[in-house]
Amino acid sequence: MYGRAMDELTDAELDAYVLTRLKAVGVDLSVLPEDDPDAPADRTRILESARRFLRSTPPAILGFEPDVQEVAPIMYPAALPRHAGAEG
Repeated sequence: MYGRAMDELTDAELDAYVLTRLKAVGVDLSVLPEDDPDAPADRTRILESARRFLRSTPPAILGFEPDVQEVAPIMYPAALPRHAGAEG
């Protein structure tokens, strides 16, 4: 897969990529039904969604480079000590 754009990969290659990445973090899609329109989630819909995301989103964010001098976002700024930033 290296050296090829995500939109050049076949569905089977992307499915293998997604399943491998999910397995690496402990997610097992085999517990879901294969294709069940009544289920809140099934393997078919999850893999279709992942393929659509991988073919569209990574090219849009690939060139992003954060400004190294910018302050990193803080999830809970109120939790910081008062003296950590502005005077007051």
